[in-house]
Amino acid sequence: MTFEPPQASVETPEPEAFVAAEPAMELPLDESPTAPSDVLRIRALGLEGVLSPDSERSRTAEEYRMIKRPLLTRAFGQGAMGEAHRNLIMVTSSVEGEGKTFSSLNLAISIAMEMDRTVLLVDADLAKPGLSRLLKINNLPGLTDRLIDDSLDLKDLLVKTDIPKFSVLPAGRRHRRSTELLASNTMRHLLDELALRYADRVVLFDSPPLLATSEASVLAHQMGQICLVVESGVTPQFLVQDAVSQLNSVEKVSLILNKCKPDLFFGRYGYGYGYRYGYGYGYGYGSDEH
Repeated sequence: MTFEPPQASVETPEPEAFVAAEPAMELPLDESPTAPSDVLRIRALGLEGVLSPDSERSRTAEEYRMIKRPLLTRAFGQGAMGEAHRNLIMVTSSVEGEGKTFSSLNLAISIAMEMDRTVLLVDADLAKPGLSRLLKINNLPGLTDRLIDDSLDLKDLLVKTDIPKFSVLPAGRRHRRSTELLASNTMRHLLDELALRYADRVVLFDSPPLLATSEASVLAHQMGQICLVVESGVTPQFLVQDAVSQLNSVEKVSLILNKCKPDLFFGRYGYGYGYRYGYGYGYGYGSDEH
């Protein structure tokens, strides 16, 4: 397994560095969801800290441009041809609360801004579907329902958003055997369909933390790429190492350093980015809407 942190187009002091995302903010969970009528209006939710397509020169927008670029290169570049599931990217963490849901949502919005890419964001945290609750779609059928009943048409489960080229697949109903569902042949066939159905599509999976449940490990080994969210200055190195040990068969693992202080990393560059070597890769589960 090789670690390949996201790199940026601006000059970096080291050849292999990672982007430090700006400090994430608390995003409230609404426990009284309402189903969208036709389109999920993400802008209308007023989620603090979530990337807006209308503010293209914000620091957050620039950071996620730097994060997404190597992911897209690995998914669609020359060397990616022939690699299975190369456009399936899992966003995870070591423990709860590191900001994986915040990161996966912002990454999806950033990819949707690409001229020639579409993006599907899947809530794969079946036991604790924070993304679905955050977007108020946790009362809709989704991934679990499709795994239970493969006669359901996937396109009927996708929720369109008010951001062009960006759709969401909710987690769906709760199920006590969610790990077995994710490890099933039905899931493998579904992943093949997601990877191949649209040549321009990136599929992001907001997964459980690796150290919180076996679901994350099962899902990770079916992905083409992994983004590991680490909470800056909080997640202990031994937890990151424990999480990484579950990814031995995954070749492409990248890091997003989240919630870091701007004074530490952003003073040198015009848009406020920082680079340094990372000690590893980690995950976050908890109050994960950061």
